[in-house]
Amino acid sequence: MTELTKPGDCNNMDELRHQIDKLDVQVVELLANRSEFIDRATELKKLNGMPARIPERIESVVSNARNAAEELDLDANLVEKIWRILIDWSIQREAEIIREE
Repeated sequence: MTELTKPGDCNNMDELRHQIDKLDVQVVELLANRSEFIDRATELKKLNGMPARIPERIESVVSNARNAAEELDLDANLVEKIWRILIDWSIQREAEIIREE
């Protein structure tokens, strides 16, 4: 991943915005990487006859994300909302693949 300048070292809005843009690319790269793990989870779930939606796992993932947010002094409610959207997308993707094959 590209090295970022610390926010306090940005001297103007153009520098700051450039760093935010670089960070956004990194976030998208991480989401793409996470998607690869979801694809593998789909394969394993199909092989093991598991459903796409596993409520206990969903709540565990959300709890982990909330805890990480709290440790980083980030709004845990916001993180939970984002993660639930991400999880719903992942489950929908898994369910479509599991049904298709």
